[in-house]
Amino acid sequence: MNTTTAETRVTEATLGGWERHVHWERVWGTIVTFDVRGESVGTDVREAVAEAAVFLHDVDSWFSTYRVDTPITALRNGLIAESQAPSVVRQVLDRCRAIRRLTRGAFDPWAVPGGVDPSGFVKGWAADIAAQIVVDHGFSNVSVNAAGDVACRGLQSPDQPWVVGILHPESNTEVVRTVELTECSIATSGLFERGNHIIDPHRGVHEVRLDSATVIGPDGGLADALATALLLEGEDGLRFFAGLSDWSGYLMRGGRASYFGPAFETSSDCRGEIPTQRSTS
Repeated sequence: MNTTTAETRVTEATLGGWERHVHWERVWGTIVTFDVRGESVGTDVREAVAEAAVFLHDVDSWFSTYRVDTPITALRNGLIAESQAPSVVRQVLDRCRAIRRLTRGAFDPWAVPGGVDPSGFVKGWAADIAAQIVVDHGFSNVSVNAAGDVACRGLQSPDQPWVVGILHPESNTEVVRTVELTECSIATSGLFERGNHIIDPHRGVHEVRLDSATVIGPDGGLADALATALLLEGEDGLRFFAGLSDWSGYLMRGGRASYFGPAFETSSDCRGEIPTQRSTS
């Protein structure tokens, strides 16, 4: 994998007497940030984060299209059949097929140059699992920021959900909206830094309808993929959420934003109904 964009970031907040452990892991050609908080984090947190970091490097060894020694590269080059790939690769590709059906082909890892590339799902999926590894070690308050795909668990300080800022699609310093999240994942797809790098699977051209699309929900991989699909489909992509009542979205185009879902009403734990879409300039 190789990813450098970061259109979403955890904002700084007071610890309220809690302790904090931050770790930066260089992987996938970017930096993944672990932020663990609690009344007492102790030294055991290093073991928890180290295990999660090992998983992230495993993800690179399975899914990087920039390495010649990964199963996904072998699959792309026709050196193995999908049935010969490791089970984790097959499982991820099965999830991608399900999302391709959900989005009616707007998200399609098979409609890219060079063969299948599930990176648009894997980053959010991996951030979720990395956060869960830390939680399983007994640290329930953690955020994992995988180059803009953020998995939030627990709180960032006593009674305070994680505060995550959505960046302006033309600036990596301007936050246009913040949301308060717990037990959620958030992903943003946009043109910042890499330009128009996303291909419309239906027409095979670089053409999008939004400047950025942010999706919030309980599944980081699905959030990642849906953000890409929304970028291509614009507001027509809201139909993808018809059966996803606990999800939220924030869409930007030409300096205007529209949004939906519980995350933009109050602090969100990814449960609630999708309200009427609203717009702001």
